[in-house]
Amino acid sequence: MKEKLLIHACCGPCSAYPLRVLKDDFELLGFFSNSNIAPEEEYKKREQSFEDLCDAVGVNYVVDHYDPDSWNEAVKGLENEPERGKRCEKCFEFRLRRAFEFAKKNKIKYITTTLTVTPYKDTKMVFKTGQKLSDEYGVSFTPMDFKKNDGFKKTLELAKKQGLYLQKYCGCIYSLKDREAKQ
Repeated sequence: MKEKLLIHACCGPCSAYPLRVLKDDFELLGFFSNSNIAPEEEYKKREQSFEDLCDAVGVNYVVDHYDPDSWNEAVKGLENEPERGKRCEKCFEFRLRRAFEFAKKNKIKYITTTLTVTPYKDTKMVFKTGQKLSDEYGVSFTPMDFKKNDGFKKTLELAKKQGLYLQKYCGCIYSLKDREAKQ
């Protein structure tokens, strides 16, 4: 019998490769928890993309409650931090904490995240946050760097092949403003 693994998913495209890699070895449960995504219209596109992917790959999933007010409170005072800075660390902690809470409540022993598939995220920061929460909740964090072996390239190819919605920015309103400022 396969071990159950909760995989926190940041979006459909970033999940395309990790879900395919893991589904043969684990009983996967996708967990979409991304209250950082703004505006809500963007959130809904990303949620739908994730659901479409899970349905196509045959992976069960749960969509967490969208709670941007709590997310904004969690990153309050860090609005001007650069990408990959302290705001991102708080964001990872907020989203992963909800995944750990879900895992503990549902007696799931293992958890990982798709946040490591992209080169735009600090993998060491994700792993550090996952381990901190693992210690706190007693749920085993399984650190997987999905960008290895061309994982990011593979996930983009799979997402395009499946016609998933490809976002243009990380997700939060601050990353959107940063992107717009650079254009």
